[in-house]
Formats: sequence, C-alpha cells, structure tokens
Amino acid sequence: MKVNIGTYSFGGMASYLGLGPTLREKFQTIKSLGFDGVELLPVDLDNDVEDIKRWAEEAGLEITSVHAEPTEEIVKKMAALGGKAVIWASTPFCNKEEAIEVAHQLDEMAEMAAPYGIKIGYHNHSQEFFVDQGKTLLEHLLENGSKFFLQLDCGWAQNGGCYPPTFIREHLGRFVSIHVKENSKVQGPGPRPASRHAKSDRPSFGNVKELPLEQRQKILDEMTARNNSPEGRKRFEVQCPMGAPESNMNWQEIKNALDEQDFEAFWVIEREGFYDEHDKCIAEDAAYVHEHVK
Repeated sequence: MKVNIGTYSFGGMASYLGLGPTLREKFQTIKSLGFDGVELLPVDLDNDVEDIKRWAEEAGLEITSVHAEPTEEIVKKMAALGGKAVIWASTPFCNKEEAIEVAHQLDEMAEMAAPYGIKIGYHNHSQEFFVDQGKTLLEHLLENGSKFFLQLDCGWAQNGGCYPPTFIREHLGRFVSIHVKENSKVQGPGPRPASRHAKSDRPSFGNVKELPLEQRQKILDEMTARNNSPEGRKRFEVQCPMGAPESNMNWQEIKNALDEQDFEAFWVIEREGFYDEHDKCIAEDAAYVHEHVK
C-alpha cells in the first residue's frame, strides 16, 4: 500500500504561508523518510508546473492531490501534474441549511472538474460532527450532494466522536482519500461552528506570495500564539505516536472498510503535533502504516 504525506506536515501554517524549505527540498526529505507520494498546498502551485513535475520525478514521488479551494485554475494544474483530487481543506457551516449550501457548491465544483479527470473532495475537522436536526453536519453534507467526495480525516473524526470504520461503511463510495492522524482522546465536536455567512478574520492563503515577507511572518506569529494558548495546546495534545497504547484508532479496520469501496482511497499522513524530533515522528508514521496495515 502506498503511503503519502502532505507538505503541510513540513511547517504547518508556515508552509501555507510559503515560509521555510523550498518545495524541491521538501520532496527530497519526503522520499528519504519513506513516503511514496505527496499532497500539495496552494502556495506550492505558485511554482511552475513543469518544475514541480521534474522535482517529483527526481525524488520518485507521486503527486496525489492539493489542499485548496477548488477553482478551475487549480484543477487544471492538478490534472497537468497527474494528480487525483483537489481537496477543500474546510469551509465554515453551522447547521443543516448551510451544509446543504456547501454540498450544492461542492457538486458544482465536481461538475467543473470532471472533464479534467479530477475528483473534488472535502476535508473534515472535528466540528463537522456537531449534531443539528438529529444528524451531524458532515452527514447533512453528504446526503445533499452526490458528485463530490470526502477526504476523511480519521483522527479528527474520532476526536469529534465518530468511529471512522462505521462512518465509512455507512457512506461507501464517497471517500477519495483519508488523512492518517493518530488520536488518543474523544473531545467531541465542540460548540456550534461559525456560520459561513458570518464575517471572518481568518487569513486567505490563495496568493500569499503576493504578501510582503514581514506580513506573512506576522500572520504566522499570530497563529502560533493562538496554537500555543491553552485551548490550542489541548487541540494538538491528542495526537500520539502511531500504534501507541493510548491510541483509540483502528487503522486496519479503517483499511478493511475502505476496501469495500469499488475504488481505492489514497492515504495521506498529516501530523500537526510532534512527540519527538520532526523527521523522526514522520518517518515512524510511514513505517507503522507500511508494516501494520495490510
């Protein structure tokens, strides 16, 4: 089984902001740590497509997908790179009505992407398991659109109160990918998420390289401070080593459930909380999946 990783795991929000190592340097590290493929970020696509292809070929990596709001420009680039999917990394919605709006938007995106051979996916966190009108927001999303797929982040799903193998079996055929994130606690989905119609102060990462370096660094510093707050630390402390005694994940059963689909969902490791030196943690993640999931 192929194991992939997102460039997000090499710097987190710094990667979104185009700070840190170059994409070529990341590709070389990713291969050396035992991975087969890579999921990109929007800023990675600011590089020339032919350069990205050459760097991936040099490293011996497959490009699977990109975490970006799906636009036709990004879909075209992903198709040119031989990728499989454009994954919307999340968007706010707070109730059934707003979930229906997002589902219809995702279906429209999927229709746009289909001629290019690209699937459109949605990536969850824990808040999509908030219950409204008797069902989780993610269930409302799936039930009101039929052309898009999910990239189920299994760690955040479990953390939000969902058992991934059961959820997968209840929605077979809807999973283009999963995010592999080890988890040790069920914290629940939290309070009702923000409305998609509410004013947001969240920064956009669409064209970050157009921002001055000082402004990008300021955004990163603010987000780092937020993540280092008691609430931020609580969110990431649930991530433990793969296969640790405190883990509540069953990766083999997740694989068994995904195998019941009539197409293969690709696996992408994502790590935001590190229990040891960065590269050591990520290499151990890859080795665990290769050795223990059949």
